[in-house]
Amino acid sequence: MLIQNDTELRKYLPNALTTVEGETPLYDKISPYLSKAQAWLAKHFTGTDILTAIETAEPADPLRELCAHIVAVDAFRRAIPSLDLILTPNGFGIVSNQNVVPASADRVKRLIDSLLTNRDSLANTLLDNLAKRADWLETEQAQFFGASLWPDLELPHLAGYNADIWSHYQSLRLQVLSIEQELAEHFVSEELITRLRHNMLTQQVTPEERSIIDGIRQTTLEMLAGKPLDFKRMYSVVQRIRTKPDLFPEWQDSYTSMLFCRPSFENQKDSGGYWW
Repeated sequence: MLIQNDTELRKYLPNALTTVEGETPLYDKISPYLSKAQAWLAKHFTGTDILTAIETAEPADPLRELCAHIVAVDAFRRAIPSLDLILTPNGFGIVSNQNVVPASADRVKRLIDSLLTNRDSLANTLLDNLAKRADWLETEQAQFFGASLWPDLELPHLAGYNADIWSHYQSLRLQVLSIEQELAEHFVSEELITRLRHNMLTQQVTPEERSIIDGIRQTTLEMLAGKPLDFKRMYSVVQRIRTKPDLFPEWQDSYTSMLFCRPSFENQKDSGGYWW
C-alpha cells in the first residue's frame, strides 16, 4: 500500500481531528477505501507494474507522494458517506457530541465534490509526469490516453465541464475518437494523425505539428458542441500540410492526399475535340 499508517494518511487530509486513546484510527476506518482507491489508480492511470515500482521508491519521492495524495483524497471521498454513521440495534445513528455539530448535507456534498475535483487535478498532474517514463509509455493505460489528441484531462475543461472531470473525460473521449476518425479520413490521414497522437502523448510536438493539432482540436471541440464541421479551417490545415512535404511525408503518401489531387488535362496532337 502507498499509505501504510494513520500518520501518512493525515498528511493529505487537513482539518481531521487527531484520534484519541480508545478511538478507532481514521486509517483503520477507511482502509478498505484506500485499497479501492489504489486499485482505481492502477487500473486507469499507472498500471499495476508501474504503481508497484512507485511504491518501492523513497517516501519523499515526488511521484510516490503524488500517487499517495491521489489515493488518500479518493479514499476519503468514498468513505465520507459512512464516516458519521453508526449501526445501532435500532438502526443507523449520527456520531455527535456537545462540542462538534454535524455538518449539513450541503456542506458534506461540497466537501465530496471538492475532493473529487482535487483528485482529478492531481491525476492530470500525474499523467504529465508519467508521460516522461519510457516504461509507462508501453502500458495499456498509455495506449488509452494516447489514442486521441487529448492525452490528459484538459478536454472536459475546454468542453465546458468543471466538475467530475474524469467521468466526463471518459464519455467525451468516445465522441472524440469518432470525430478524429472522420477528420483523419477526409483531411489529415490516418498515418499523420497517428504520429501526432504519439507526439502529443510523449510531449514531443514540434511548432509545425502544434499548428496542425490546434486546428484539429478546435474543430473537434466545436463538433462536440454540436456545431457543423468547419470545412474552411480544415482545408487550411490541409494546405499547411501539403505545402510542407518534408515535414509531413506521411500525408503525401496517404490515400487521403489523393482526395486533394486534381486531375490535370494535357492536350495532345491526337486528342479528340468538339466543334460547336
